[in-house]
Amino acid sequence: MSTTATPALSRDQLEALAARVLDAARRMGADHADSVVESSRNFSVQVNDGTIETLKQSVTHGLGLRVFVNDAVGVVSTNDLRPDRLEELARRAVALARLSTPDPANGMPTATEADTGADLDRATEATLGLMDTALLEWPTDAKIALAIELERAARGHDPRITRCDHVGVGTWDGAWVLASSHGLVRHERGTMASLGVVALADDGGGKQQSGSDGVRKRSLAELPAVEVLGRRAAARAVARIGARPVPTARVPVIMHPDIGAAWLSELSGAFSGEEVMKKSSWLTERLGVPIASPLVTLVDDGRLVGGVGTSRFDGEGFRTRRNVLIERGRCAMFVYDHYHARRCETRSTANATRSYGSVPGIGFNNLYIEAGSSTPEAILAGVERGFYMDDQGSYGFNAVTGDYSFQAQGFWVENGAKQFPVEGVTVASTSLEMLRNVVAVGDDLVFDGSIACPTLLIGEMTVSGK
Repeated sequence: MSTTATPALSRDQLEALAARVLDAARRMGADHADSVVESSRNFSVQVNDGTIETLKQSVTHGLGLRVFVNDAVGVVSTNDLRPDRLEELARRAVALARLSTPDPANGMPTATEADTGADLDRATEATLGLMDTALLEWPTDAKIALAIELERAARGHDPRITRCDHVGVGTWDGAWVLASSHGLVRHERGTMASLGVVALADDGGGKQQSGSDGVRKRSLAELPAVEVLGRRAAARAVARIGARPVPTARVPVIMHPDIGAAWLSELSGAFSGEEVMKKSSWLTERLGVPIASPLVTLVDDGRLVGGVGTSRFDGEGFRTRRNVLIERGRCAMFVYDHYHARRCETRSTANATRSYGSVPGIGFNNLYIEAGSSTPEAILAGVERGFYMDDQGSYGFNAVTGDYSFQAQGFWVENGAKQFPVEGVTVASTSLEMLRNVVAVGDDLVFDGSIACPTLLIGEMTVSGK
């Protein structure tokens, strides 16, 4: 099999569609308008026992339109790009705006506003690592073969691996245009590839343990060898055989990078300007004050080279940047889109997320805690008695208070070494306590997606077991 067909819409076609619908919106009575037009190609294959379980290929085109009438907004979208449908779309958007409540904070940036304070010349798709031609030319047969090889690597690691689930390879490539009646025009292309596997190990008594691994990268060359990925997932599953709960205790907790990244995903919402404005964030009154150990610097970088969340522009056309949310322990800033920045009398931080089918909202690009100076081995060796957490199940997170609790798996640690696998425990604390009690940060920061975290040592948390 060859590669799937490339997206049918060129940059010129995307821009022409945006111009057409913006012209229609103005003729229908909109004061201002902007449009997002996307064209993308998706591929995914999952295998089971050496054969294809599912194979999906799709090409998607879509257009979103946002109009403003007397400070009220109407938002609509469509996958039907025929000229008469775009006329009707514009008519419907203006009608919705006239039914909506006006808000003086509604609006769009001008080209000058969106460019202010940004590096206008150096960032390109090439320098930011957004596009990979090799991935575009990757044959379907090769993707299927890689998925089968990934499963084989996991199954072959240990005879106790009885099967694998969710073994897959995925690719995405696409282009989008954002254009506005203020004269703003943005265009960008990108590619993405992913690998994933879940290995299941049998303990001999009818109980199974699982271990998973997966990555998302911008280019084919960045994908790890499937032998490494498959064996790593299998090794995690085998290492959990014989897991048991431990008595409740307050002990130091080592957080594996995967757990740290999952925590950051929940923690990030507290830095949203919308949540701060609503007083729904536990950080609302803490801007400029210490909230974490001096070892912690939290960054959201829209221009990280090769980052899965990297883009030259945000969903409203602002040029992206590197935002430091926590600087050596101090709460340094919150993030905003254009609307909430105007509500809070500040400037957008280029954190608007948007697709053709959604309204702009606040989101994050590449979120991470900066790497420290300690190796993971040294962190483990320094713990006399504690818990190493490398997997979690269901969890609870309260965005207003920052309270966090999660069902956890991992290893009991004594005298600087893992002693036995642990399951059936709940780890709980508050985000503020966790941040303040970070006593070591690993040097092992690796991006397998858009959120990354090095190994962290939290000085003390409650581990509730038997």
